[in-house]
Amino acid sequence: MKTQLRVSIAMLLGTSMLISGITSATARPKPKPDQSVSYSFTHAIPAGFGADVVDVYVNGSLFFDNATPGSSKRATVSRGSVELSVYGNGVVPGPTTTPVLTAASIYLGSGANISYVAHLTGAEKPQLSVFRNMSSEAGSKRSWLTVRHVAAAPAVNLKINSANTFIPLANGMERKRSLTFGTYSVSATYTETATVTLGPTSVNLMKGMNTVLYIWGAKSKTNLAFLKEEIPTRKDD
Repeated sequence: MKTQLRVSIAMLLGTSMLISGITSATARPKPKPDQSVSYSFTHAIPAGFGADVVDVYVNGSLFFDNATPGSSKRATVSRGSVELSVYGNGVVPGPTTTPVLTAASIYLGSGANISYVAHLTGAEKPQLSVFRNMSSEAGSKRSWLTVRHVAAAPAVNLKINSANTFIPLANGMERKRSLTFGTYSVSATYTETATVTLGPTSVNLMKGMNTVLYIWGAKSKTNLAFLKEEIPTRKDD
């Protein structure tokens, strides 16, 4: 009888410990992945091309009021579909109004990060381009430098600290490279000449940031310039 009692008590204790272990394990849920998304709009159409001041709408709601050349705005929201349209200053979306530029609806999943850029084509026509941003860290003591050619201008050679860095960049192209933290001199030349046509400009690459340089403007107006956008990066698990 005592032996049976000892066995019963042992079984009860074992069952109790098992249940306790299950309770303890289920009491700590796994952390949810980042469900936010981020997008930005950059106005890179130079003055004098019919879009000096515009209003930007996202999913039918005003996102960026009175956007002027060289300005940008970023938003972080919950994942979902994003449809962006650019209207003339003061024009409100409706059945009788037409946007200056528009992009098809894009579904942004968790962690997505994109940039909308209104700029000129090589033929000096307004265009809205969408770029997906690198938002993961480049590595220990390294950061991303991204360059995008959105100017009405021929292809250029990009120079970092006076050395050619990428293949020639044409309108609509982008390239990125990871570099150690620090300050760099960035300039550009047209492919047919070694004379610097843009820059140099000083760029400080820091931890937790993807530094984006846009080459924007129009060669015919001799107003090419660099425009900087900073994209926060995160360390992947």
